[in-house]
Amino acid sequence: MSPSRWSLRARINGEDHSVTPKELLFDVVYVFAFIQVTDWIAKEFTWRATAEGLTVLAILWWVWISWAWLGNVMRADKGLPLAGFVVSMVAVFGLTITIPDLWDAEGGGLAPLAFAGFYVLIRVIHAAVFFWGARGDARTRRQILLSTAAWIPAAGLLMVGALAEPQERLYWWIGTVALDIVATWVLSVKGPGWKVHSGEHFAERFDLVVILAIGESVLAVGITAAGIDLNPELMAIALLGVLIAIALWWPYFKDVGPTLENALKEADAEHRNDLARDAYTYLHLPLIMGILLVSAGNKGAVTAIELEQPSGDSALLMAGGAALVALTCALLMRLAGGTSRWLVASAVFFALAMLWMPRIDPTIATLVTIVVLSAVGWLTPATRNRKSVAIAANEEN
Repeated sequence: MSPSRWSLRARINGEDHSVTPKELLFDVVYVFAFIQVTDWIAKEFTWRATAEGLTVLAILWWVWISWAWLGNVMRADKGLPLAGFVVSMVAVFGLTITIPDLWDAEGGGLAPLAFAGFYVLIRVIHAAVFFWGARGDARTRRQILLSTAAWIPAAGLLMVGALAEPQERLYWWIGTVALDIVATWVLSVKGPGWKVHSGEHFAERFDLVVILAIGESVLAVGITAAGIDLNPELMAIALLGVLIAIALWWPYFKDVGPTLENALKEADAEHRNDLARDAYTYLHLPLIMGILLVSAGNKGAVTAIELEQPSGDSALLMAGGAALVALTCALLMRLAGGTSRWLVASAVFFALAMLWMPRIDPTIATLVTIVVLSAVGWLTPATRNRKSVAIAANEEN
């Protein structure tokens, strides 16, 4: 057996690199994470439960982002990065199984302490693997050190929240998310910044996590419906759940995703790094949040059939989630130089629909969401009528 098979050397990626099967395996754990977050939000349909679910999602997102960037720079299935991905995948699963008990556990309880501990473990492994693998790249190594300076205090807030009483935990953990988001942004802009080695890999990586979130919405409805005695109304709302997943898929994968990928490929090196940070690292988080809110609303509509009670809360979540998806897609198209007017119009529609959709039948609310999102996907052009971001950047200079 060749000694090179056992080498811990990191393999730096080129521009033609694509997503590896190991990264796909890593993302499978996030399907479970998305289900856990959706279940928590749909469990009570309160503003606090929604905030708790989205806070956990944001923390998990920042973990995923760190490994997405690492996998763009060096192969995830070779050498030491492979070991880092394997250990972190197990740790992410550990994070995920604590979610149902996070918010009710007393300060210092197993679930919040395990959540904080796994988070720290993942970030330490990531920083160590990335720093070691980037030998010879002083710019990337400096950025890794700056990012470490951002997540260490964020992890401290996470640990304080784990030790705090349940009613105070949310505020500490929102602080964790805020510090991570703001500090990472500032240190990325003021520091040397990250480098995108392969635009194709980066776009594909995020396309896949979006499709996993949309697929989770189908699973959430299916799992919930499977526990209820079948009747015509249940069958109708379950089938609509599949259609709403398709409606969420359409605008992004027909319009937004291809436009973003083309913009990323055409941009010069520095502008490509900025576009990757702004459009992917930051704006894909509210996109995933919106998808999961729609999923929670759809799950609530199915549960309402079992309870034989109308659920205006489920329609509120669907409208709010759809508004967030449409608004985020509009911002992504603006960044990529695409057409966004239909997406903006639908975001306004769903924002106003939050006032009246809770008053109508959940099935009708689901149909409205499907029709509007599908119409937007049909009407919004993708790569045509788009001004090259690379050209726009040169014009500004």
